[in-house]
Amino acid sequence: MARAGLGRSTPAPALTLVLASNAPDIDIVSVFAGGGVSYLDAHRGFTHGPLGCLLLGAAVAIGVVGGTAWRARRRGDSLPQPARTFARTLALALIGLGVHVLMDVPTSYGTRVLSPFVDTWYAMDWMPIIDIYLWAVLAAGVTLTHVRPRAATRIAWAALALTACDYAARGVLHETALADTAARTASAHASPCAASPTFVRHPAVIEAAIAGPESCIQAAALPTFLSPFRWRGIRQYPGGYELSERELGNPAAPVPHVWIPSEAGPLIARARATPTARVFLDFARFPAARIVQTSPDEVIARFVDVRFLGNPLSWDPDARARPPFVVTVALERETGRVLDERLGH
Repeated sequence: MARAGLGRSTPAPALTLVLASNAPDIDIVSVFAGGGVSYLDAHRGFTHGPLGCLLLGAAVAIGVVGGTAWRARRRGDSLPQPARTFARTLALALIGLGVHVLMDVPTSYGTRVLSPFVDTWYAMDWMPIIDIYLWAVLAAGVTLTHVRPRAATRIAWAALALTACDYAARGVLHETALADTAARTASAHASPCAASPTFVRHPAVIEAAIAGPESCIQAAALPTFLSPFRWRGIRQYPGGYELSERELGNPAAPVPHVWIPSEAGPLIARARATPTARVFLDFARFPAARIVQTSPDEVIARFVDVRFLGNPLSWDPDARARPPFVVTVALERETGRVLDERLGH
């Protein structure tokens, strides 16, 4: 963006944009305050919302303008029009912060763009967390601007245009995959889901009427890491989830799938009320609960987010949860007293 000409009237535009576009992920420091649970509670929250972005933008602008003024003093100069320079640098930093947040929304992970005022997660499911094609375009653009500095502006604009094309193509492919997942089961039986939102917000209540326990509540299509034509389909039912992997453009291909049950009951309800489970369930979009172990004195309940089951690079028929996207709660069988709660198995 800096090489395309953005921020030419500000000192160190590339530095400003790099610092600002990474600043929201400073929420990782929460892991030192309370471990993984605190991080999950803070992740993509306040620092990705309007108030946090304003404060982080001011911090970046103060740092860049302050550093520029210090270097000018060392040379015996002064910073011209410091108030205007600060305002322009702040505006540039806010652009960098805004781009970070807006690039989080199209991912299957999503973000809380209105935090701390509203803790709802928003997502569009277009992009995986790491899009190798996006990285390739941007890396090539940066490299070529070094190789051909005289054409740096044109190369930068071309890289940004290809980035926009990548997002647009992902959006079109997602609509196709979502329509297919919502219309039929992995066994190719026509069974429309009550809801299949493109712009997702959670936690949310699906208000559409459900005909019965065999009816699909909602559908989602999540991108995979390697092929933009392969999508992870999720169909949610009252008793669990159908997880499948669908290949666009090849309707005759078999659709591998697995059933993920989700249980209910007094012990599950007690486990859901624990602080660790509450934080996790606020984050989880497709939570599944199961009693995974029992003994005469103890019950172990486990919660997973179906989005993060299995191998992210290839289809995994075992579809086990990957830490930290799983919560384990141990309960006393008779009284329901919580014996242990933790992120992980």
